[in-house]
Formats: sequence, C-alpha cells, structure tokens
Amino acid sequence: MAIKLLASALAAALVLTATPQAQAADSPLSLSLLRGGAVAADPVVAGDRVYIPTGRVIATWDYSDPSAPLRVATSGPADAAINGLARHGNHLYASWRGYDGSSGVAVYSLADPARPALVGQTEDYVAADDKFLLGLVVANDHLYLFDNNHGVFVSDLADPAAPQFAATGIESVPTQYSRISASGHTIYGTGRNWLGGTVLDVYDASNPELPVQVADNGVDGLDNFSLAPEPGFVLGTGNQLTVYDLNASGQMGKRGWLDIPPAITGVHVGDHAYTFGWGPGLDAWNIADIDAPVAAGHFDIDAFAGRRAVRAGNLLLIPTDTDLLQAIDVSSPQAPTRVSTSWLPAGIGARDVAVHAGRLVLLQPNYGLTVNDAQTLAPTARLEVDLPKSFEKRSFEQLAMAGDTAWLAAWGYGLVGVDLSNPAAPVETGRMEFPFAAVLDVEGQYAYLARWTNEGVFGVADISNPAAPTLVWQGALTSQPYQLKVDGSHVYIAEGKEVGSAGGLSVYDIADPAAPVRVAHLDDGCGAGFDLAIDSGVSLLYLACEGGMQVVDIADPAAPTVVGRFATGASGAGAYSHVAQRGDRAWYANNDGVHELDVSDPTQPVEVGLTPTGHQGVQRLAALDDGRLLALGGNTGVHVFAADDSAPDATPLENKVPVNGLSGAAGEDLLFAIEVPAGARMLNILSYGGSGDVSLLAKRGGVPTAGDADGRSSRPGNSETIRIANPAAGTYYIKVTGVKAFSRLTLQARY
Repeated sequence: MAIKLLASALAAALVLTATPQAQAADSPLSLSLLRGGAVAADPVVAGDRVYIPTGRVIATWDYSDPSAPLRVATSGPADAAINGLARHGNHLYASWRGYDGSSGVAVYSLADPARPALVGQTEDYVAADDKFLLGLVVANDHLYLFDNNHGVFVSDLADPAAPQFAATGIESVPTQYSRISASGHTIYGTGRNWLGGTVLDVYDASNPELPVQVADNGVDGLDNFSLAPEPGFVLGTGNQLTVYDLNASGQMGKRGWLDIPPAITGVHVGDHAYTFGWGPGLDAWNIADIDAPVAAGHFDIDAFAGRRAVRAGNLLLIPTDTDLLQAIDVSSPQAPTRVSTSWLPAGIGARDVAVHAGRLVLLQPNYGLTVNDAQTLAPTARLEVDLPKSFEKRSFEQLAMAGDTAWLAAWGYGLVGVDLSNPAAPVETGRMEFPFAAVLDVEGQYAYLARWTNEGVFGVADISNPAAPTLVWQGALTSQPYQLKVDGSHVYIAEGKEVGSAGGLSVYDIADPAAPVRVAHLDDGCGAGFDLAIDSGVSLLYLACEGGMQVVDIADPAAPTVVGRFATGASGAGAYSHVAQRGDRAWYANNDGVHELDVSDPTQPVEVGLTPTGHQGVQRLAALDDGRLLALGGNTGVHVFAADDSAPDATPLENKVPVNGLSGAAGEDLLFAIEVPAGARMLNILSYGGSGDVSLLAKRGGVPTAGDADGRSSRPGNSETIRIANPAAGTYYIKVTGVKAFSRLTLQARY
C-alpha cells in the first residue's frame, strides 16, 4: 500500500511539473523527417542525377555542375535499411533487410526523375519468417533478389510498379554478398565467406527465369579484401593489388600483382586502378600491362572509409563512412583531381545528439561531430578529431554538453573536448586518455565516464580546465555499462547482465566526486539494463530493460524501487532497447519501433502509439524541449518525430457496419477511420463487391503510406483483407486506393 500511495503522489507531481511542450494525451508523435543512414549499396547514376541510398531513403543529387553538386530531394522511407539499389526504365528498386527476419523490396517511380516517389513495397517474394535479402540486381530485363537463406527469386517486371517474384530453383546463396552487379545476362556476387576468404560467384541469366550459377571463385581474404568484377576482368584489393582475367565460364585466372598500402576498395579506370578506404589518401596504379602493375602515384584526396565507388561520366563518386561524398575527375587517369566534397545529411550512423545554441550536434562514429540545422538536419559545420585514420583509433560512442564545450567519448582514445562557442567553426580544446571509453555524462567541473573492453572501469575526470582534463578517480565495474547519467549528487548506470553478476541499475554517491561510492543495485526483473532517463522533478528514473521499461522511484537513491512497468515480451540479444522521457510521455524503442507511453500515472504506463523504425532498434532516443523526439537508428538514419497539428480528414467507420457504393478513379484515395478499444483481439478490414481494382492500407495513429503501414492488402480486383492481431487501442486510419477505376465497392471494419 505504501508503494501505491507514493506512486500516486509522484503521478500528481508529474502532472504539475509537465513541460508546456508536452503533447496532449490523445496526440502521439508521428514520424515527420528521416535523414541519413548507411550507404550500404552502390549509388545509381542516370545522366547528371545520382541516386544515393542512405539508410531507409534515397537522396537525389544533381551533378550538372560537378564543382557544386546539389541534393535536390529525399524519398519516402523503405521499411528498413536499404542494401541494394537498381534502376530499370522509370523505376528504382531497393532491397531492404531488418534485424528480425524480415526483408523486402521498395519500388520508386521516376515519373519525376528528380524526386523518386515510393509507390509500393512487398515482403511476399517468399513465405518464410527468416528472410535475409543480400541485395538485388537487374539483368536481362529481369529483377533478381538474392536471399542468403532462401535463394534467388526473379520478376519479369511486366508490371514495373508491382513486381511479382517467383523462385528460380536456386534455393540458397552460399555467401553473404556485399555487392551484386550485372553485365548483360551475367550476374556477379562478391563478398567474404565465414573462413575469411573473398569470393566471386558468377551466374548466367541468359534464360531469365532459370539463372544458373556457373562459377564460384575464392581468393585469400588478406591479399584481397574485395573484388571488383567486370566482363573479362577482376580487380582485387587488400594488402595486394591483384589483376585477374575472367574467362567466358566465369573462372578467374591470376595475372599480375604487387604489395600495396592496405585498402578496402579498388576501382578500374582505363589503364589505371585506384585503391582507397583503409588509410589516408588515394593510390593510383598503372595496369596497362596486367601482368606487371606499377605504382603511378599517391594523391592527397580524403577517401578514408570509402567502401564503394561509381562512375558518372568523367567523375568517380566515392561516398565514405566519414559522411563525405567525394567527386574525383578521372579524365586524366594518371592525375585524378578532387572536384568537390559534399556532406551527407545527418551522417551515415549518428550515435548521439545534443542541443547547442539552437542547433543539433550529432556525434558521428568514425570522425567526430557535425553541427546541424535543427529543422532540416542539414550539416552546417563539421569537425574531424585529429586521431589516426583507423577505425580502431576512433569509434566515438557518446556526447555530453557542458556550456559551449562538447565532450566526446572516443572508444579508441578516451575523452575529447570540442569548443562550440563559434558553431560555424568547432575546434578541439583538449583530451585525456581513457581507452575504450563507452558511456559519458558531465556535471559541473567533472566528467563521468566508463568502459567495459579489457576490464570494466568507472572514472571521474576534472574538466574545469577544458584544455587539460585530468583523471581524478577510477574504480572497477563488474557489469557492462550501457548508459550513465548524473542526477544531483548521484550517478546512475544501466548495466548489462554478465556471467557471475546481475545487470539492471547501479547507483553511486558522488558527494565527493573524487571518491564515488556504490550505494545501491537494483535488478527487479530487468535482466540487462541498456538505457535510462531521469525526471529529476519527481525523482523518477525510466530504465530500458530486455523485455520492456521499468519506472523506478529514486527519491531515496540508496533504495531505488520499481513502481511501474511496461512489458513487450522481447528478450535476448535482439532486445537492446532505449528510453527517453518528457513530461507525461515516455518513449521506449526496441526492434518493433518506438513505443510512445502515457506515464501521467507512472505506476501504469499505457502505450498510445508505436512507429516502426526499420525492423531494428535505435542507438539513442532524445526528447527535445521543443516537443520533438529524435530516434537515432544508426544505419537506418535519424528519425524525427513531431506532433501532428491536425487530425486527418477521414470518414468515420462504425464497428461491423459496412459502407456501400464507394467509387473512385485510378490513383484516387479514400480515407476512413475507426476507433478500436483496448482489449480487442483482432481488427479485420475488408473490401469487396463492385468492379475495378483497389488496394488497402491501415495504420494506427496516422495516415498510412506505402512505406509506413501496419497492414496492407493489394490483390487483383476489389476483394482485399487486412487482419491486425491484438491491435493496440487507438484510431486506425484506412486508405482505399484505386489501382484502377472502381465503383460499387463495400468497405467494412470489425473488431
């Protein structure tokens, strides 16, 4: 009874102290912007336009003036991070893969070539729960999907906006290809196998419906980290530059080679090859005599962390994992020249975010940080920390602000300070070695940081002189720290569950910052704790656990107590989760997406919204004071959620009451809405009767789109069915779209 009384008092206090920006209880946030994410597929070049897949979206760049390229549009999102992109006629096809056994294809219309429009998505190429798409390719006027677990599938593209796939007889793909390309009816798949070798598989698609694997080549994975095939020729890059010929049967024959500075990627241009990606600069090699390649020069062009390249006329375009898009003029192959350097908006894998002087500061994992426009996420300044160009020496993990100084936890070094007093020109102020730094927060003149690699350590640094931070204390940790927050005179650490020790929440008293004392540990069913957020005004802590969120009373930090829970049922390695809180709202993110929770009564969190974020968890959630929420998805990009200022104009439906006589033209949408109460076991949405052809989409809390829906049905004709099991309470919007003109249609929803 005491706990209930305490929680009620806390709930009342929370309502009184809710920030003015907190949205109304019936208005969950919706996804309003998505930028950035990994470039995990080769861009597609079409004249002066370049389509670059970043995360879940496709950015269109105009290179009509190569010295000043422009990003002119960003598409709607695919259901997960794009890992393959191909063009055929007036359509782009993007393959995507989630972390939960889901995969599919998004289709974009190029009716307006500058602005690809998402017109459909499908996961139905195979009836299986463990899909694992590696990518796709167009060959011989057919679209091929390569699934590691289920083999190769093909569509003839008779209806280019709605490809229908069939199995080809190839039932598995032996290697997780990192690149799939084609020339005519020949398809090349390259990647690395489980033994560390590099492979090139060759497929003959001269019979489009029944492609045949005709060759499987393997080479030493240290000599060649990657292979770049083309008709009759293969370039190998790694610790060696190796030239192979490729015969008509797809078999590789080694010709010339030489040892080179390590490189990730190589590209062939005329009589030259360029290698780059591992260290600084770009190296050129003369391969006119393929049996005796020779060095042709080293060029100071920043291609560090470049993993792929495409030709656009005389330009070589290299997107890097340091968020750069390099345009290199190779019209004189022996003297490549950088023409322009563009910045990829929001970065390829932003890990943390802070607000400073009205701008967003994004922590970028492979080099440092960017300062970004708060509304568009367009980068306005960039700082690459002066650390060796090596992935092992970098990997920035977390960010914390102290006045005008951003403090960064660099896994390969330690603590790095960046002065942002001039946001247009950030500069490093000082640094302190603390190898493998992973979590960080700052308060007053101290930075609190922790690590797990090569032993668990919790440290305290004096940052009163930003030019010379000094470690004043460190002590051992027994569990892996995933998040660390300072609140008043205490530090709270979300901890993983390790062999021989429990996870959950640990509390340290820092009344004397130079001598922290662990005063409490809580694991009341949490298991592994991955993140936390603190509402200081009412002494509540929100803890992200394996299977959900816990609300913890920290009024007495030495005796934290769980007073509320939100359970999702997820557990295990796929359950890494994050949490944020503002006013009477909390957000919990896992592989299902971002769950929005009403915590006006913190003893009984209630889910009011769920937005998918690409079939995988996020790396950080941040509730901003302006009412928005940022979900940093790593390779899926930066998701921005905002309040929807106006409810959709939808025709209401009553449970089990059909609406008859609906009609519309091809391409026309009709929008309906139904209120579903708590406890419903199934929501069924049906259309039937009349003539024509329609499709159905449904979504809770907002208007569904082809790329964002809780349910969809698109069969020939008017008979469509959507079933949503155990629907959460709320408003479901139903969109009827005329694939062809339709009339006398009946629509019904029942729960």
